[in-house]
Amino acid sequence: MILFDYGNVNMVLEKIKEKEVKELKMDCDLAIDYIMKNVKIGDRLELSYNRVFTPGEVLNIDDSIYNGKKGAKILIHILEEIHTSTVEVDLEEIKNDLIEVHHIPSDNREELIIITDKCEIE
Repeated sequence: MILFDYGNVNMVLEKIKEKEVKELKMDCDLAIDYIMKNVKIGDRLELSYNRVFTPGEVLNIDDSIYNGKKGAKILIHILEEIHTSTVEVDLEEIKNDLIEVHHIPSDNREELIIITDKCEIE
Protein backbone atom coordinates (compact mmCIF):
# COMPACT_ATOMS: atom_id res chain seq x y z
CA MET A 1 0.00 0.00 0.00
CA ILE A 2 1.34 3.43 -0.96
CA LEU A 3 0.53 6.24 1.41
CA PHE A 4 -0.06 9.62 -0.16
CA ASP A 5 1.61 12.47 1.72
CA TYR A 6 -0.58 15.55 1.35
CA GLY A 7 2.02 17.67 3.14
CA ASN A 8 4.52 17.18 0.30
CA VAL A 9 1.88 17.93 -2.34
CA ASN A 10 0.96 21.19 -0.63
CA MET A 11 4.64 22.16 -0.39
CA VAL A 12 5.11 21.51 -4.13
CA LEU A 13 1.96 23.49 -4.97
CA GLU A 14 3.22 26.44 -2.91
CA LYS A 15 6.54 26.39 -4.79
CA ILE A 16 4.66 26.38 -8.10
CA LYS A 17 2.57 29.36 -6.96
CA GLU A 18 5.73 31.25 -5.94
CA LYS A 19 7.29 30.85 -9.36
CA GLU A 20 5.47 33.17 -11.66
CA VAL A 21 5.39 32.30 -15.33
CA LYS A 22 4.96 35.20 -17.70
CA GLU A 23 2.29 34.64 -20.35
CA LEU A 24 2.15 36.61 -23.61
CA LYS A 25 -0.17 36.53 -26.60
CA MET A 26 1.28 37.25 -30.04
CA ASP A 27 1.01 36.21 -33.67
CA CYS A 28 3.01 33.26 -34.94
CA ASP A 29 5.64 35.37 -36.73
CA LEU A 30 6.49 37.21 -33.51
CA ALA A 31 6.54 33.90 -31.61
CA ILE A 32 9.06 32.45 -34.08
CA ASP A 33 11.09 35.65 -33.87
CA TYR A 34 11.11 35.33 -30.05
CA ILE A 35 12.28 31.69 -30.28
CA MET A 36 15.09 32.46 -32.71
CA LYS A 37 16.36 35.43 -30.66
CA ASN A 38 15.86 34.22 -27.08
CA VAL A 39 15.96 30.43 -26.92
CA LYS A 40 19.48 29.07 -26.31
CA ILE A 41 20.99 25.62 -26.70
CA GLY A 42 20.29 23.69 -23.48
CA ASP A 43 16.99 25.48 -22.78
CA ARG A 44 13.80 23.44 -22.45
CA LEU A 45 11.19 24.19 -25.09
CA GLU A 46 7.67 22.81 -25.29
CA LEU A 47 5.88 23.37 -28.59
CA SER A 48 2.18 22.67 -29.17
CA TYR A 49 1.08 22.63 -32.79
CA ASN A 50 -1.50 20.76 -34.88
CA ARG A 51 -2.26 18.06 -32.26
CA VAL A 52 1.47 17.57 -31.61
CA PHE A 53 3.26 18.24 -28.32
CA THR A 54 7.05 18.42 -28.55
CA PRO A 55 8.71 18.89 -25.14
CA GLY A 56 12.46 18.69 -24.85
CA GLU A 57 15.91 20.16 -24.62
CA VAL A 58 17.11 22.39 -27.45
CA LEU A 59 20.18 20.85 -29.12
CA ASN A 60 20.55 23.25 -32.06
CA ILE A 61 19.05 26.39 -33.55
CA ASP A 62 19.41 26.89 -37.31
CA ASP A 63 18.60 30.16 -39.06
CA SER A 64 20.34 29.37 -42.37
CA ILE A 65 19.00 30.44 -45.74
CA TYR A 66 16.98 27.70 -47.51
CA ASN A 67 15.85 28.20 -51.14
CA GLY A 68 16.32 31.94 -50.79
CA LYS A 69 14.26 32.19 -47.58
CA LYS A 70 15.51 32.58 -44.04
CA GLY A 71 15.03 29.33 -42.15
CA ALA A 72 13.93 28.78 -38.56
CA LYS A 73 14.69 25.23 -37.45
CA ILE A 74 15.04 23.89 -33.92
CA LEU A 75 16.56 20.50 -33.06
CA ILE A 76 14.90 19.15 -29.89
CA HIS A 77 15.82 16.10 -27.83
CA ILE A 78 12.42 14.76 -26.74
CA LEU A 79 12.31 14.07 -23.01
CA GLU A 80 10.26 10.92 -22.51
CA GLU A 81 10.58 8.12 -19.98
CA ILE A 82 9.91 5.25 -22.37
CA HIS A 83 11.18 6.48 -25.72
CA THR A 84 13.67 9.25 -26.44
CA SER A 85 14.33 10.75 -29.82
CA THR A 86 15.57 13.87 -31.52
CA VAL A 87 13.26 15.89 -33.74
CA GLU A 88 13.96 18.80 -36.06
CA VAL A 89 11.06 21.24 -36.14
CA ASP A 90 10.87 23.71 -39.02
CA LEU A 91 9.06 26.62 -37.38
CA GLU A 92 8.28 28.26 -40.73
CA GLU A 93 6.48 25.08 -41.88
CA ILE A 94 4.37 24.73 -38.73
CA LYS A 95 3.78 28.40 -37.99
CA ASN A 96 0.13 28.39 -39.12
CA ASP A 97 -0.55 25.48 -36.73
CA LEU A 98 1.48 26.82 -33.78
CA ILE A 99 -0.70 27.08 -30.68
CA GLU A 100 1.62 27.51 -27.71
CA VAL A 101 5.31 27.84 -26.88
CA HIS A 102 6.59 27.23 -23.36
CA HIS A 103 10.20 28.40 -22.91
CA ILE A 104 12.06 27.27 -19.77
CA PRO A 105 15.56 28.78 -19.84
CA SER A 106 18.43 26.71 -18.43
CA ASP A 107 20.08 29.73 -16.78
CA ASN A 108 17.18 30.79 -14.53
CA ARG A 109 16.01 33.57 -16.83
CA GLU A 110 12.28 34.26 -16.77
CA GLU A 111 10.06 31.36 -17.84
CA LEU A 112 7.59 32.32 -20.56
CA ILE A 113 4.48 30.91 -22.19
CA ILE A 114 3.48 32.30 -25.58
CA ILE A 115 -0.07 31.80 -26.80
CA THR A 116 -0.21 32.37 -30.54
CA ASP A 117 -2.97 33.97 -32.52
CA LYS A 118 -3.82 32.52 -35.89
CA CYS A 119 -1.45 33.65 -38.61
CA GLU A 120 -2.68 35.04 -41.84
CA ILE A 121 -2.67 32.31 -44.51
CA GLU A 122 -0.54 33.47 -47.42
